[in-house]
Amino acid sequence: MYLAQQLTPNIRRIRFVPDGGVPERLPDPALGEWGRDRLANAPVESHDTLEAALGAAVAPLRVLERDGVDGAVRIEFALEADERIWGAYDADATSFDRRGDHVHLVTEIHPRGRHVLTSPCDLCSSGPTDTSVQLEIGNTKTSNYGELVLPSLFTSRGWGAYVSSAWHDAQLDLGARTADTVVYTAPGGEADVYLFGPGGPAELVSELVRLTGHQPQPPTWALGFLQSRFGYESFDHVHTTLARFEQEQLPVHAVVYDVQWLEQHINLRWDPVTFPDPEANLARTRDEHGVRTVVITEPGTTSVASNHAAGVAVDAFVRGHDEELFDSQQWYTKRGISQYREIEESDGALLNVFCERAADWWYEQHLPLVEMGVDAWWLDLNEPEDVDADISFPHTDWPAPRAMLSGPEGRANFAIAQQRLFARRDRKHTERRPFVLTRSGSTGSQRYGSAPWTGDISSTWQDLAVQSRLMLTLGLCGIPLSGSDVGGFNGNPGPELFARWMQAGSVMPIFRAHGYMQDREPWSQGPEALAALRPSLLLRAQLLPSIASWTREALEAGEPLARPMLLGPLGIDAQSEAAAAYAADPRWSDCDDQWFFGPLLAAPVLEEGQTVRTVHLPPGEWVDIWTGARHAGGGAIEVAVAADTLPLFVQPDVVLVADAAPLAGRGHAWPPSELEAWTWAQPGEAASARFSLDDGISREHEAGTYCLQELVVEDGALRTERVAGSLPARPVHLVAPHPGVAPNKADS
Repeated sequence: MYLAQQLTPNIRRIRFVPDGGVPERLPDPALGEWGRDRLANAPVESHDTLEAALGAAVAPLRVLERDGVDGAVRIEFALEADERIWGAYDADATSFDRRGDHVHLVTEIHPRGRHVLTSPCDLCSSGPTDTSVQLEIGNTKTSNYGELVLPSLFTSRGWGAYVSSAWHDAQLDLGARTADTVVYTAPGGEADVYLFGPGGPAELVSELVRLTGHQPQPPTWALGFLQSRFGYESFDHVHTTLARFEQEQLPVHAVVYDVQWLEQHINLRWDPVTFPDPEANLARTRDEHGVRTVVITEPGTTSVASNHAAGVAVDAFVRGHDEELFDSQQWYTKRGISQYREIEESDGALLNVFCERAADWWYEQHLPLVEMGVDAWWLDLNEPEDVDADISFPHTDWPAPRAMLSGPEGRANFAIAQQRLFARRDRKHTERRPFVLTRSGSTGSQRYGSAPWTGDISSTWQDLAVQSRLMLTLGLCGIPLSGSDVGGFNGNPGPELFARWMQAGSVMPIFRAHGYMQDREPWSQGPEALAALRPSLLLRAQLLPSIASWTREALEAGEPLARPMLLGPLGIDAQSEAAAAYAADPRWSDCDDQWFFGPLLAAPVLEEGQTVRTVHLPPGEWVDIWTGARHAGGGAIEVAVAADTLPLFVQPDVVLVADAAPLAGRGHAWPPSELEAWTWAQPGEAASARFSLDDGISREHEAGTYCLQELVVEDGALRTERVAGSLPARPVHLVAPHPGVAPNKADS
């Protein structure tokens, strides 16, 4: 029997129920408030055949079944010969067009190209017997990629699908075994799928986001430059670093603390020797430098930690198959880190993130950090690393009350439950916007303020080249804000690679430099690299008002900020002929080395030693923002790239809003008191922008405390009008564009 619900004209849910029925299913954690409400209220149709259940849906679903004996699930879609596939996120993705590839839907930190926590695979070397590559922190030849479970895809034929069946060790075959068929298989879970269409790529992505929830607006500082490393060893180390930023006249908006801040690497309090008096030192970071603070927090503790006994008392930890406390194997429990501080070997304790009592107890230990001045969380190891599916989660409250949640279900949803834990309690106890850096996640993670990075990757050109593909694919899967460890986590990038990575990172949603026992500050690779990356870093800070406004526009529309070329620039009507033309342009179907960052066309240099960069321009006229040179679109141009060149283009009818004093401690001093309007429109041409500004940190914008201004430049004059919001309009001055050149001044 097939159960169907029409949620909107373009979203249809179909679920297969075998003879004899199935146990009551766990509500899908991916669904947002709108999706849950629609499921609760949309009529349920019952059909005897899949063909009848499809109704008017355009998706070519031809198999939807669940074995009544062992619970194995199989879902199949037909493909046309020339059909392209996008989405279906996988850190191992070999191309932006996903057709012919396959995905292991498992949350696991893994060397690129192979998984261990999976069944043997005939398409790759993944499988439980593969031990040829070990995860090694600091091994310069190892890229350990994080993974998110995002079983959604869209095709060039105007349909899409989301498989609502989170289960450990599922697989999505995108035409790898049989060229004309997409196949989802899983050893358990539900035969439950949401079908989207008809529509273009942007429409289909926004429908997925409508179903699974919109990302809330992040704090503005999180869209600036985040400085991180493994790790800052003391507050003195941090203060010295921030002083160097000021000496070098470079922007920085937040410092990210790795495990060094934790007493004995696990107790949830500042190390009293190296990080004394945290209230005073964080206040100094804030007041003297205008910089925010992000701290790492792990998904559990150890048997020798100060909080273990209290956690046992409230039954806060995961159980093994024998119902005894599960001994997790995270690095801080057994092996430590080679060539770094020794640890006391102990049993690990993994937090039961699905139990509200345990979640409350866990957050209560973080609340003093909020009161000290910590601004956001970095959720690491939340696959969870080194934990297989042979576990259980007792006393489950979310996503529904259960006496016990199984390991395969719990593992697949662990990260989103942890993100929910922090986002909901941050909202309850603070006025700030939710924002968490995270290494893992699943469909729906975005609505809890999650911003994934791609994992503990290596400092190689090959790894740099992959980052844009992963970022763009995440955006198509409903995860609009992401980034990478700029410079690579493992190894030493050297001057050229580091500068090019910084340039590329400056046009990605989350811009964070990070590395293992290596300096990743802008000056870390010497004066030539610093000179090469300086313009891009300064431009990121200059354009922060625009980037925050673009982010709000994108998130409200359910679209990504960093956009594959096939979506077109931000602001294009998803149902327009122009949008259809972008989606139909064959140049963009497998393009991931250039993209739109808001309305900007970015084409970073991603190859070693490159001196000429080919840039493919859409139709229309495009302006090089650095030189002002104009180029006719519709073809390709060759751009000479010096060491400091980040190819960036904008159409002449666009206004960019810039911060006149981007070095004025913008992590805290927000919004700017002086704004600039940049345009490359010539006499007789008009340019415009809609620009939104708020306090950058609180959630008051949700109640209308912001200002939306319309800016129009015509015949060399600027006209502004406040069109929405309760805040007064900010003064904006029309000036000649000066990207990457910041005046040596500050305002308050």
